[in-house]
Amino acid sequence: MTLATVGRGFAQPVQAAQQVFRITLEAMSRPGRVLPLPAPVLAALEAPGLSPGLTALLLSLLDAETRLWLAPPLATDEAVQYLRFHSGVRMADGPADADFVVVGAAQARPELWSTLNRGTDEAPQAGATLVVDLVSLRATMPGQPGALTLRGPGIQHVHTLAAVDVPAPFWRARAALEADYPRGIDLILCSGDRIAALPRTTRISLGG
Repeated sequence: MTLATVGRGFAQPVQAAQQVFRITLEAMSRPGRVLPLPAPVLAALEAPGLSPGLTALLLSLLDAETRLWLAPPLATDEAVQYLRFHSGVRMADGPADADFVVVGAAQARPELWSTLNRGTDEAPQAGATLVVDLVSLRATMPGQPGALTLRGPGIQHVHTLAAVDVPAPFWRARAALEADYPRGIDLILCSGDRIAALPRTTRISLGG
């Protein structure tokens, strides 16, 4: 890949990044709410092997001070060069060393949680952010197969979310981390042009 062949990033980098970042902040403050990313922003993006929604999310979060780890098969040479060129991000040697870790649903395994940096009691903000790229992400009714029941700050009573691409053991391992708070890992789910966030303060249970 040469500079002439790097795909397009944000058409208006500052404004587009701010739009996507504001939506991400809203998602973090309203856990489990599925929010659309702006279609005009996504339409401008040309990231090799990455969906427009995932690309927009990463370009709004990454910079030269952050370290990224992409799981295969997302971690192509073209995708890495694209993200480096448009954000200046540094690539980590492994998920344990990264500030942002991006995996597909097939790589969302329970042991991943124990690999990532959870920060410390003195600096919990140093914990990593995990991004999972899904095929399907939607709100659902309680009691549906695979439904996640969410409680905690930003949720009035309970909220229910369906992320059926991800197996139940992954969610059980995430729930086990809640005892470590304020240490922890923030989670962002991305599917197509939509995102939802589950910060470390969110309590997760399967079913009810």
